[in-house]
Amino acid sequence: MKILKKAVQLKHHSGFRKYFANTSWLLGERILRMAISLFVGIYVARYLGPERFGLLSYALSFVWLFSSLASFGLDDILVRELVQRPEQRNNLLG
Repeated sequence: MKILKKAVQLKHHSGFRKYFANTSWLLGERILRMAISLFVGIYVARYLGPERFGLLSYALSFVWLFSSLASFGLDDILVRELVQRPEQRNNLLG
């Protein structure tokens, strides 16, 4: 019963309502993006046909693989450089 009472109290807390609203918007955006991606993927697959869509998927897999390898560890390097040289922040981030 205590848990239910706490949940009701949270509903009236302004901070909780703000975070809940923001989380709801983020969740809705993600669901909408996934639905649009699904329909665009289906349309592209039907438009290109099996052979050309296979080639597109093959090329995209290489792009994904090499971009993953290229960015491997760059976040850590960027954080290290920002800590060591904060005066070059605009150059590093820009």
